[in-house]
Amino acid sequence: MSARFIILLSLTTLLLFSILSPSLSKTENGKVENDDDDEDLSFLEDASDKNDAVPHDHHYPDSDQFEGDDIDNDDFENYSDFDDSESDPYKEPEIDDKDVVVLKERNFSDFIENHKFVMVEFYAPWCGHCQALAPEYAAAATELKGEDVALAKVDATEDSELAQEYDVQGFPTVYFFVDGVHKPYPGQRTKDAIVTWIKKKIGPGIYNITTLDDAERVLTSDSKVVLGYINSLVLFHLDPKVKRPALVLIKNEAEKLNYFDGNFSKSEIVEFVFANKLPLVTTFTRESAPSIFESPIKKQLLLFATSNDSGKVLPIFQEAAKFFKGKLVFVYVELDNEDVGKPVADYFGITGNAPTVLAYTGNNDGQKFVLDGELTLEKIKTFGEEFLEDRLKPFFKSDPVPETNDGDVKIVVGNNFDEIVLDESKDVLLEADGFPTILFFPAGNKSFDPLTVDTDRTVVALYKFIKKHASIPFKLQKPASTPKPESSDTKGSQESSTNDVKDEL
Repeated sequence: MSARFIILLSLTTLLLFSILSPSLSKTENGKVENDDDDEDLSFLEDASDKNDAVPHDHHYPDSDQFEGDDIDNDDFENYSDFDDSESDPYKEPEIDDKDVVVLKERNFSDFIENHKFVMVEFYAPWCGHCQALAPEYAAAATELKGEDVALAKVDATEDSELAQEYDVQGFPTVYFFVDGVHKPYPGQRTKDAIVTWIKKKIGPGIYNITTLDDAERVLTSDSKVVLGYINSLVLFHLDPKVKRPALVLIKNEAEKLNYFDGNFSKSEIVEFVFANKLPLVTTFTRESAPSIFESPIKKQLLLFATSNDSGKVLPIFQEAAKFFKGKLVFVYVELDNEDVGKPVADYFGITGNAPTVLAYTGNNDGQKFVLDGELTLEKIKTFGEEFLEDRLKPFFKSDPVPETNDGDVKIVVGNNFDEIVLDESKDVLLEADGFPTILFFPAGNKSFDPLTVDTDRTVVALYKFIKKHASIPFKLQKPASTPKPESSDTKGSQESSTNDVKDEL
């Protein structure tokens, strides 16, 4: 009897709570705070009950999926074969680097403070590029031994905090310090390049050339020279009647000479040198890469072509480059160069061997634009002008657009992303294939970053998220459905269960 009373009391309490609860959720004005609570979503829950609710970041198989006879445990018994703890540790090759100063955290600051010019290499002993640089760096230190400069190195694996302080993110990282202020070394990693670059930094800014021997020495030691004709000395095929002062830039490139026709002011000379110091077209190599990507000119036009095709298209590309001095960096990437050409092509999404011109913003967004059609001088010029004016459509490495895309779930690829996802008239829910990430793009607000869907991957949870953040209001309608006829056994069982409850009450 007492058990029946408790059950009856519990049912009565639940009944009263269900009657009173709507009034508890109302505000002072009598309005319900959240209409979603009153919306009947049972039809969604019934559908989602067929699949277990999965947390939004769960994409890993259960451990029991690996049980059974499919895996032979014997395959894993000899894992000790991979243990190389007893093998010899890595040994650095023997290099005569007696003239390279070894810096540690304890002496680094004092050394930099006491020396006006210091080049410092942050390296890791296991790094292949560091090992290749080591003999060149040591030879440069020996050649510069009598100069007012020191070459030093820091083992970043031992002095990691020092490396972090100077934002070392890769090896080798080479800095040049002048009075304690450091900048990255942008040159090639060879002895001659390092020596020449440092001598420019520590030597006089201007050399007074008075003889032919002086001129030959300067021209043979540098790949580019700015010559100013101040008095009556006439060299390098300059017209002796030309008005002085005169300025000419000499380069060991396809474009040998550049004549300055501006006013002799600091700003105009700097602008002239800046616009003309790079080759018309820089061939991409490991050595030239720093001068390309560390150039103050960020926007680039890249020509991808095989060595066989370069004879036809490279002269056109060089001619186009003349119209964009100081505005764009023109780069030639040799597609059949397995060392650098193919990796660069893969990075930019270039496939096949057909000559291709691609524009690259070179900044954080890394946008790319491809020139369609035949490569002519006029088309490259127009392409470059539109690139500078931000009038090009970005290029995405994309799967083909589906021939039919009329289903409830649209297939998005790179070439239809703007049309579908960035359509301002629609709210769009986007799932990134292969990643546990779902993004929501509200209508009329596509210029801002999308919302990350941080809810469970159930039908009800996703519906509530979309309804909360959608710009276009909507409400789901319960689908009309025909109730399934109940079998006589099921109906009899339910009646029996109801009678039992009545008897129990």
